[in-house]
Amino acid sequence: MSALVQDEAVSSLAEELRGPLLFPGTKAYEAARQVFNGMIDRRPALIAQCLGASDVKAVIDYARTHDLPVAVRGGGHNVAGHGTCDEGVLIDFSRMRTARVDVESRTVRADPGCTWTDFDTETAAQGLATTGGTVGSTGIGGLTLGGGLGFLMGACGLTCDNLVSADVVTASGKLLTVSDRTHPDLFWGIRGGGGNFGVVTSFEYRLHPVGTLLAGLVLYPADKAREALKLFRTICMDAPDELSCAFAMITHPDGPKVAAIGACFNGPISDGERLVEPIRKLGPPVDDGIRPMRYTEVQRIFAEIPFGLHNYWKGHFIREMTDDVVDATIEAFESMTSEHSAILIEAPHGAVHRVPRDATAFGQRDARFNASALAIWEPSEDAERHVQWTREYANAVAPFATGGYVNYLGDDATADDVRAAYGEERFRRLVALKTSYDPGNMFRFNQNIRPAAAG
Repeated sequence: MSALVQDEAVSSLAEELRGPLLFPGTKAYEAARQVFNGMIDRRPALIAQCLGASDVKAVIDYARTHDLPVAVRGGGHNVAGHGTCDEGVLIDFSRMRTARVDVESRTVRADPGCTWTDFDTETAAQGLATTGGTVGSTGIGGLTLGGGLGFLMGACGLTCDNLVSADVVTASGKLLTVSDRTHPDLFWGIRGGGGNFGVVTSFEYRLHPVGTLLAGLVLYPADKAREALKLFRTICMDAPDELSCAFAMITHPDGPKVAAIGACFNGPISDGERLVEPIRKLGPPVDDGIRPMRYTEVQRIFAEIPFGLHNYWKGHFIREMTDDVVDATIEAFESMTSEHSAILIEAPHGAVHRVPRDATAFGQRDARFNASALAIWEPSEDAERHVQWTREYANAVAPFATGGYVNYLGDDATADDVRAAYGEERFRRLVALKTSYDPGNMFRFNQNIRPAAAG
């Protein structure tokens, strides 16, 4: 056991916390340090399973005193493994998973450890929802702070666009409530700037009425993949706000490779049936899963990726899907190296594009598609060929790129990659904000924006 864990300051911290403080060598510590991506094997000096803002403040005060970096684990889903660290202090929010809906104001106050399944279950019970991630075990915190793409974004905007306020503990140990009215500079930064500026201990979101949706996946055989992708392109360019679509190329659980269009229409079912008819007629499809469903069902149409598999993701936001992008996508589909891997193309539109470009830190308002190769493989396999497959697709798409999505950037993302995700002007503003709120770069386990003093 390290000297850090033995000293009196740690004993004092443990007594101050309401939640448990976990030490290396215990079963609870081993479980808490694990994250979604099995490639990531890091060992924090301490793990604090916080139960409130006072616990977070105590941990940050301890870390600042001992010059230790701080990592934050919400759902642990970040593919780069930012939900854990080596030798620093890990704040683990897995015990804070409550969402409290205010039906009258159509808002919800959610704990930072909530997953989207936790969140959606509570809001949908009241006929309400906001844009959220399409994999239920993803944490709300990381997705919100990096932007937040989802099936409601055409009508409701990004997840971060629906953030009303947040409680943030800064590197100096101050608890701030940030919104358009209070600390608007920090509120701007956390809506797309990631976890660079502090630890969010509570999120407040705007909710929207959501009833029965027309949604589901339509699967096509591999030889129809090009036609399906071009159809997806056409539909997305003309889609009303109420219709959001995503495109995927996967290996079906029964064996064959398939292409898929996922659709979600938030409006009258009869109108939706007309809009999705071309998706259902192409083929014939392998399977047509579009039907009326509840929002919580919509959020499960993409299968969960099991924790522990190895992951390497890479891609770009692009303004238009040219024929060259289509060709590159089909080539990547044909050369896919693992039955677990996928190509995913999301399509921001509607309300996402109407938010003023400088209203939030999110840097890709003009992009029409987010194209990514997701290499996913068994831990026993050699990584090189899977990583290479992903990089080749990203390189092929790069000439048409506007920048990356910070929530998907890998552990090997460079400072230039982070800068490109925001654009030069927005990035300079983020650096100034980082320098003001975290000059020592305590919060560096993220797609890091280094303070000016750190170079």
